[in-house]
Amino acid sequence: MNKYLLWGCIGLGSVSNAYAELPQEFGKLELKLNTRYWNDEGTAHPTLANPSPSSSEYEQSALGLELNYQSPYLWDWLGIDGSLYAVTKLFDSGKPSAQLLEVENNGKLDQNFATFGQLYIKAKLGDKGEIKLGRQLQDSLLLKSTNNRAVPDTFSGASGQFQLNDQLQTYMAYYDRWKPRSMDSFEKFVTENDERIDYVGLLGAKYQYKNWSVNAEYLNSKDYLKKYGAIAQYKLPMHGLVWTFNTGAFFSRDDGKLFKCGAETELDCVKGQDIDNRGNGYFVDVNVAKNNLEGGIAVSKFDGFWIEDNFAVHSDRNSVLTQDHGTNPFPTSATIGPDFTNNDETAVALRLKYNWKNYVKGLKTEAKYIYGFGAHQSNISSDIEGKERYFDFTVSYALPWVKNLDVRYSFLHYESKFENANLGEKINGMSRKDWDQHRVFINYRYTF
Repeated sequence: MNKYLLWGCIGLGSVSNAYAELPQEFGKLELKLNTRYWNDEGTAHPTLANPSPSSSEYEQSALGLELNYQSPYLWDWLGIDGSLYAVTKLFDSGKPSAQLLEVENNGKLDQNFATFGQLYIKAKLGDKGEIKLGRQLQDSLLLKSTNNRAVPDTFSGASGQFQLNDQLQTYMAYYDRWKPRSMDSFEKFVTENDERIDYVGLLGAKYQYKNWSVNAEYLNSKDYLKKYGAIAQYKLPMHGLVWTFNTGAFFSRDDGKLFKCGAETELDCVKGQDIDNRGNGYFVDVNVAKNNLEGGIAVSKFDGFWIEDNFAVHSDRNSVLTQDHGTNPFPTSATIGPDFTNNDETAVALRLKYNWKNYVKGLKTEAKYIYGFGAHQSNISSDIEGKERYFDFTVSYALPWVKNLDVRYSFLHYESKFENANLGEKINGMSRKDWDQHRVFINYRYTF
């Protein structure tokens, strides 16, 4: 075992055992164990160089540990929180992919790592707000820390939340580095061309009045991309049903010298030519719930290619693109790869959830189907038209006899095809011909 991981795990255990004897006025300590399993098989679209591509597959599993400490507020306004992260590979096979751990220069998946994750100073502004300085998680419309890998993405910078009155809250954040979920260090933001983005900043507001709520946000990746938009929601209880109506609009725009062909691999473009981005997306979403059953339908329409990813990271070991990152606020988004936000695309999503608690306590199922059609290339004029489909089915079970332990299994399927396309021509936002993925999550949480 890697010596850093070994000492990290020893440290986790030692601190946990010692802390169990401390009184609660010293703060809160929480241990999370995140077991992940990925099984992936997909086939790329044919090209001139490879007219009959074979399928590519891999499987990998890893165990992630988080030890999260929350301090009390000294003098009722100042504190410091922190986390230790550790990830170790359980097994892998097939073509290595940086889903849970990094791929090394020898082409094999890394064994493990241990590092400091969150570490920030927090300061309360009376009862009106709070600011954080340091390494922290982020959760907003256009930028979220993912929680479906072994450890979460973590960002370095400053953030603040401010409660202006009972209905209105504002928030902001400024980050200049991040720790991707599969890496052991904080890295600079870059485009997929590996050009430096100085910072990512965002500003947002939330308004709530009775059954109405609105959330608006603006995000800027310096000299690369800016995005903005809003979601409005209305909840209507009626005859034992709870109806939820959502509508929203989000826009992406090129924002400077870093926006060029190759900066986002899903852009259709000719290298060396000037390009731009004016992605406009609109959606309506209706959800209805009664007792243990919930269902919904959503429709999104795009004019121009709406770009999901705000930035990326390249491996220091081999300068290969490791991961891009963005958050998709549309209800027609897929969990797997493609975003369903292509130029001229219309996407329709159907959802169904059921809580089986009356039969098996802790058991839930959910399914989602998305159909996207009418998509065209961005920044290239052509007759190519794309269609894509996505389906996922998830079963989750919170074990009633083990507190804070839950297991989840997901099956994901994606497929796409093109009309009026010659061999090798495609829409880059539809990255694979077909794609199947199985995911298993085992989560355990213990609060001391």
